[in-house]
Amino acid sequence: LALEPTKIGDVLSLLVLVLGVAQVKSEAVPVGCVEIRNRQIDKFMINSNTHDSDRRHITYDKTAQQWVITKEGDNYKITHGSLKEDLYESSQYFNGNYVFTWIPKTKITDGSATWIIWSSGTRGFFYIKNVKYQHCLYTRGMGNWIGAYAGCNGWNYEWQIHQFKCKN
Repeated sequence: LALEPTKIGDVLSLLVLVLGVAQVKSEAVPVGCVEIRNRQIDKFMINSNTHDSDRRHITYDKTAQQWVITKEGDNYKITHGSLKEDLYESSQYFNGNYVFTWIPKTKITDGSATWIIWSSGTRGFFYIKNVKYQHCLYTRGMGNWIGAYAGCNGWNYEWQIHQFKCKN
């Protein structure tokens, strides 16, 4: 098969484009100590005030807090770095399902504290979807709380996960 020089250039350009997209789509999820920042509002996911004796709300702020992402099979656990509380989606609903950290140190095993994380297609940005409810983390929650919604498309759903050396 003989190709003209201009066609070879076109083929090479297409190949580079396809390989670049494939690389972003298969981007590895950072594990270990991370900061998690929302793309739309350019603020970090942090813990908030307690909801009751077992749960703490999740909100956002311009100052990051440390989280720890742990791979478990094909999925992930997300745990607050200093509090050691697992992130989970609740069945409690008002303007999206509430997302909390679980204060008791007992394990949540029903899938509500297990997350699917995959690249949004933009390098360094990911979607974070709950295994049990199939909702994604989103910044439109009640007040400035982070909620979970059925959609998983757009900057409100995209989270930059930056790995760094653990602080504690």
